[in-house]
Amino acid sequence: MNKNELVKKWGSGLLAGTLIIGSLAPIAQPYRVSAAESTIQQVAAAGQGSVSDTMFEDLDGDSVQDSGEQGVAGIKVELHNDQGALVATATTGTDGKYTFANLADGTYYLHVDLSTLPTDQKLYTTQGINGADGNSSYFTISGGNAVTGYHFGFYPQQGAIQSFVYIDTNNNNQKDNNESGVSNVHIALYNESGTKVADATSAGDGGYSFTGVKPGKYYAKADIPANYKYQSSTYFGSDGTTGYFTVANEQTVRNELNLGLSTLNNSAVSGVVNNAATGAGISGVNVELHDVQGTLIQTVQTGGDGSYNFSGLEKGNYYTKVVIPTGYNYASGNGYGSDGNSNYIALTGDNTAGNYSINLQKQANATIAGVLNTPSGLGIDGQNVSLYTVDGTLLKTVATDSNGDFRFGSLPEGDYYVKAPIPDGYVFDSSNGFGNDGNSYYVHVESNSYVDSLRLTLAQKVGQIRSTVFNDLNKNGTQEATENGIAGATATLYSASGAVVDTTTTDANGLYKFENIAPNNYYVKVTPPTGYNVLANTAFGSDGVSGYIQVQSQQSITNLNASLVLQATPAEVSSAQWIYNKDGLNRVVNNNDTITIANNYYDSYNNPNVNVQFFNKDGGVVNTTGYTATFSNPGLVTPIYTNSQLLAFVHSEKTGSTLVTVRDANGNVVRTFTIVVTAADVKATDIALGATSIKTTVNATGKVNATVQPTTATNKTLAYTSNDTSIITVDANGNWVAKKAGTTTITVKTTDGSNITKTIDVTVTDPNAITDVRWNFNKDGVSRPVNTNGILEIPNTYMNQYNTPHVDLQFYNSAGTLVQPKGYTVSFSDPTIASADFTNPDLIALVHNEKTGSTNVTVRDAQGNVIRSFTFTVTAGAVSATDLTLGASSITANVGDTGKISATVSPTNATNKTLSYTPADPSIITVDANGNWTAKKAGTTTVAVKTTDGSNITKTVNVTVTDPNAIASVKWNFNKDGVSRPVNTNGILEIPNTYLNQYNKPHVDLQFYNSAGALVQPKGYTVSFSDPTIAAADFTDPNLIALVHNEKAGSTNVTIRDAQGNVIRSFTFTVTAETKTIADRVKSADVELVNLRPNTGSTGTNAYIYPHSADVPAGVTYTIETYNTQTGLLFSNITVGTTDGTYHQVLHNTANPTAAWQQTGNTIKVYATYQGVKYLVLQGPSTDYYSSQTTHVWKD
Repeated sequence: MNKNELVKKWGSGLLAGTLIIGSLAPIAQPYRVSAAESTIQQVAAAGQGSVSDTMFEDLDGDSVQDSGEQGVAGIKVELHNDQGALVATATTGTDGKYTFANLADGTYYLHVDLSTLPTDQKLYTTQGINGADGNSSYFTISGGNAVTGYHFGFYPQQGAIQSFVYIDTNNNNQKDNNESGVSNVHIALYNESGTKVADATSAGDGGYSFTGVKPGKYYAKADIPANYKYQSSTYFGSDGTTGYFTVANEQTVRNELNLGLSTLNNSAVSGVVNNAATGAGISGVNVELHDVQGTLIQTVQTGGDGSYNFSGLEKGNYYTKVVIPTGYNYASGNGYGSDGNSNYIALTGDNTAGNYSINLQKQANATIAGVLNTPSGLGIDGQNVSLYTVDGTLLKTVATDSNGDFRFGSLPEGDYYVKAPIPDGYVFDSSNGFGNDGNSYYVHVESNSYVDSLRLTLAQKVGQIRSTVFNDLNKNGTQEATENGIAGATATLYSASGAVVDTTTTDANGLYKFENIAPNNYYVKVTPPTGYNVLANTAFGSDGVSGYIQVQSQQSITNLNASLVLQATPAEVSSAQWIYNKDGLNRVVNNNDTITIANNYYDSYNNPNVNVQFFNKDGGVVNTTGYTATFSNPGLVTPIYTNSQLLAFVHSEKTGSTLVTVRDANGNVVRTFTIVVTAADVKATDIALGATSIKTTVNATGKVNATVQPTTATNKTLAYTSNDTSIITVDANGNWVAKKAGTTTITVKTTDGSNITKTIDVTVTDPNAITDVRWNFNKDGVSRPVNTNGILEIPNTYMNQYNTPHVDLQFYNSAGTLVQPKGYTVSFSDPTIASADFTNPDLIALVHNEKTGSTNVTVRDAQGNVIRSFTFTVTAGAVSATDLTLGASSITANVGDTGKISATVSPTNATNKTLSYTPADPSIITVDANGNWTAKKAGTTTVAVKTTDGSNITKTVNVTVTDPNAIASVKWNFNKDGVSRPVNTNGILEIPNTYLNQYNKPHVDLQFYNSAGALVQPKGYTVSFSDPTIAAADFTDPNLIALVHNEKAGSTNVTIRDAQGNVIRSFTFTVTAETKTIADRVKSADVELVNLRPNTGSTGTNAYIYPHSADVPAGVTYTIETYNTQTGLLFSNITVGTTDGTYHQVLHNTANPTAAWQQTGNTIKVYATYQGVKYLVLQGPSTDYYSSQTTHVWKD
């Protein structure tokens, strides 16, 4: 052994020779030797004795390990000698056995560390060992004997689970007496770490159990059979997994893990497809089963009796579709429509929906056709022809086309007859298949017959037109006795469509006639001979065209006389007009009329002229060349003849009157009239308004207060015009009536030509005017606005608060007061989507019928004003979630980890796929609305993932969070003896006030370890002391916390907390006073003598001394003196070495061999010299301390 090699401190004393007990190293506890008493004891040599036994599960309590009784591992057993010194330690293996071998003879006892007994077993029987303190009785090893019979018997501390899987018919979350169990359901039991520990299968009554369950936290998972679904449970979720639950020692969890199921696919739908004609079933017809989204689920064919059946159906809504075969049509049905689709069928999962039937009839492809015509072959159109069965049942009615043809198609095989009308103006002429009453004979058709030979020929009864074209001398439109007919006029007869039917010319008496006219509508045009014009009268217009004439059979029309007049001479004056007035109006000037002007009158060309123009009978302007005018008062006006198109009379602002006579170039008087010139009017200069605005309510009345300025104005009349008469009306006197709510203006204007205008702003409000429309009485209690051009959308399953399919609209005025919709009307662009219900006087209900689609809705008040116009849309009902799939059913993470829960809602077309995430313990893990999670602290919990559409499907995610920095153990390290000691909560850490660590510092060094045994730096840790005078905390080394004592004796409670304030350890720290003398301290060294085969390789005797620095100060010199026992003479003096104060210092001397030493007859004395004082450490015969063939053994 090298000088610098460290050896373990074992206390004071001397070890001679080598002691090895079995394979346990090092186990020899040196005896204490008192030098003062000069007593020397020798360590016994190793022996061959043993003690062994087994710790086992003593299930039958007989204290004997029987077959099937398992050993119990992990129990610490200590072997002590009769002085209480620890000899060896063993721990039971998986077989429960422990053994101490190679024991020297002596008296021993065993001690079982009771803290290592299994927590899931209870101590049941004992043999040889006291169960209270773990100590055995003494036993003796002698002559290498084997000792046994020292053991504990245990009984497992176990619980049990007994529950049921059953059909929860009434969904009350408990198993009732009448509810049957579900057998063969597999349930697995898992421990807290997710390891499966047991399996069970439900029996015929649904019962299942787990026995021998060790105390702890578990969760269970049931495999819900395919034909069942989750119904209820206290612990199980809809995925068949429970949350964590606890089983205590000897506890039976009874009925708490019951799982209620409901049958999933025991419903059925049945029906029949029949022949409507025979009542027999139709075989081989395809019948489809669909869900309410239209997805095809299954197709079957009807059997020989026409029946069909769908079985094994789960709960839900369905409909069936009969695929109507080619050659058949729908006739009738029970639960079916004409398209072959049934109504919705609600299945509970265990009911049968029957009594569905559809009756089909064979398609008919026969045709019966014919014609209605005249003897000339002209078709008679627009006549309704009807088809009857032979029993008189009307089947169809069609109208003849423009060719008189009629046709009845798609007829089934059978006998029929046809009835055709004989319209007014016609008589029976001939037929093929018809009688003279219009009824055909019976016609038989096969399924594909085509009968088109029917004909009914009718002859028309005719009429005529006879009237006169005459010379209307007095131009009154009526032929007088003295007014003769005009020959040579052309008369043309037209059909109502404008086609020429006939043309004739009047005879010498002016007579024209159209004979043999078929009854119908016509008109006549008369073209006069040269020199005549047509004069409009009751029969003809001035264009010579009559109105429409209805000619009936056997009728003679004689009231179509046409009035002609001779064409006028172009120069003959027929009328006169005063033209070019500034107001743009032309005024008629008749004989003896008076024209009155002001003396400031100017025409539209700003000339002081009164312009008169003359017209002939045709309205043409007469040339005034050669015309003359004479005046009774020539100084008042002057004529101007320069314009051949008129005569102008110029006034001179002189007032008065004159008779004007106008003659043509032939001197004929063409007009006589009077011109009066008056003084000029006083024009208006302003309008004074009493108010510039009107603010009123509907139906209020009032008057506009307006005055013309100046007060001397000639014309004070005002005109009042409403810009929007639907809002307010105003009469000629300014009286107004408010009609409806709105804003507009009233224009007040002078009428004397001054064109002065003032505007009055008008605001009309309606206390009953609707400013807000609300959709009320929703089940969610929310009142929603209904806006013009908005969209109101509901699912076709919508019901209001009162469970009626009504969208309830209520109306409010600007004050927020409810207005009854009295007299309101509602129109729909598609009335098949919804209808209006006015039953409740406080609202209008839009009633939907579950049909999907959109319609424009217009709501009008009693006056027809549009209150709201919007789109009303009915969509297919929301698709509920049916399942929830988790990407993983568990999360295992470290503190600070993040992730996202993968969860998918089924089906993929579910309307609402939003999920909620709820952790059972958010201090361990938090989850946001999107499933993003953050691990917060170590622990186990669950996260409930749940649908939010009301389907209440829930799945559970098990969560285990570990903290890599969580402290699992605290150890007191860097002791001079090299031992690492645990520091436990509520424990006691005791040191002498002279304690120094390996680095000769008064530090108790604490280090911290996680569950993996890795060192954790105590960053952010704090230490508190109940008595801070005893010790302080030093954080200088980042890898530990040092409790620094100051040699003061006493105790203090120490609490260590991590950075989050969690208590890591709380214990008592005790410093005791150390009062050893220097003599005791220097005598605490160990001495070893080795004879021959030393570790250095040289032959001879070696001396080793091991001082303890806690006791032996530096500067102590150790020597070994050897004396002859008989003579007492000193013959050898060896200085082994001097201490330097370090722990485990090896003082070793081989420089001066002690070969002169004898094994017998010598006395050895060991001395320690310190500060000049020599202390005797030990003395005795040399044979007590060494023997031949020994080896140095004290080493780490």
